[in-house]
Amino acid sequence: MFIGDASSTTEKEILSKYNLPDIDVLKVGHHGSRTSSGKEFINEINPKYSVISDGKNKRYGHPNKEVLDNLKDSKIYRTDEDGSIMFKIKNNKLKIETCSP
Repeated sequence: MFIGDASSTTEKEILSKYNLPDIDVLKVGHHGSRTSSGKEFINEINPKYSVISDGKNKRYGHPNKEVLDNLKDSKIYRTDEDGSIMFKIKNNKLKIETCSP
């Protein structure tokens, strides 16, 4: 699921309109900002893997600690720590590879 820059308010609207299954991969909204990836939303979609796109030496402090706490049951990949993140699907199996920054 690619959530873009959806806010917590938008996440609540999505939950009210759609019956979402557990999500395999979540592209975390707004670089892990505190304005998205709310606890209610994350608990509902229950992502197995979460990807946070953020840079090193960032001035906004992304990802937010509360967001990381919300994602604690998910395997988190971060571009500032893991570099490039590649997802490969072969024979209905997901393989994730990283390349250090």
